[in-house]
Amino acid sequence: MIGAPICLALFYGMREERQVLRGQRSDSRHPYPGISAGKRRSMFDIHYFLEVLPKVFAKTPVTLEIALIAAFFSLLLGMIIAVIAYYRLPLLYPAARAFVSFMRGTPIVAQLYFFYFGVAVYSALVRDMTPVTAVSLVLSLNVGAFMSESIRAALLSVDDGQREAALSLGMSNLQIVRRIIIPQALRVALPPLFNDFINLIKASSLAFMLGVPDIMGAARTEGSRTYRYFEIYGAVMVVYWVVITAFDFLRKLLEKRCAAAF
Repeated sequence: MIGAPICLALFYGMREERQVLRGQRSDSRHPYPGISAGKRRSMFDIHYFLEVLPKVFAKTPVTLEIALIAAFFSLLLGMIIAVIAYYRLPLLYPAARAFVSFMRGTPIVAQLYFFYFGVAVYSALVRDMTPVTAVSLVLSLNVGAFMSESIRAALLSVDDGQREAALSLGMSNLQIVRRIIIPQALRVALPPLFNDFINLIKASSLAFMLGVPDIMGAARTEGSRTYRYFEIYGAVMVVYWVVITAFDFLRKLLEKRCAAAF
């Protein structure tokens, strides 16, 4: 539930601490100069952990802002692609399948760097984008590809016989979609869509690579000052765990409501 980017950042921080211990980096900025380097690196400082936890948690709104903006547009994009794939619209269907294959088959870090640093060379629009906008856009495209597959699978789970029966009863296509397809597809799509959203929250931790002052950005700033990476990224994982657990609770609540409503 924590995410690979956070674990990699924790590993990078531990590597920097080892470099300090081996004398490969200066340790002059450590906040506890009265303790020997070897001893202070070998112990977990609960007081510093509790000190840094609120600092990291204070950046949660920035992370959620990126995640919620990206979730809205990725869901919109996912629905459009899913409808194109469901009805196999000429010309649009091959393009949609190629887009989904590309976004799912390439690392999101490469996509982010390609867009923010590569495309920016040729586009003034991208150069003028804020890091938050750029990250939100790339996440929308990436997660939208995954959401389209979840939505398409949910649409295909509805038996064609029900649609044919509804047509024979004189129902319009709009009525069929609203009364038959959506209620059944929603129950199927909700769990994987929430999983995609949770993965989106964890992927938003990459925003710090563009200088966004989110949870990971606050951790990097604090780490560059104190080198207490174990406590810092431990606090980061606690914050992400709490946030994702809260959304997981919301998912279960919505599933119960949908089951009761339909």
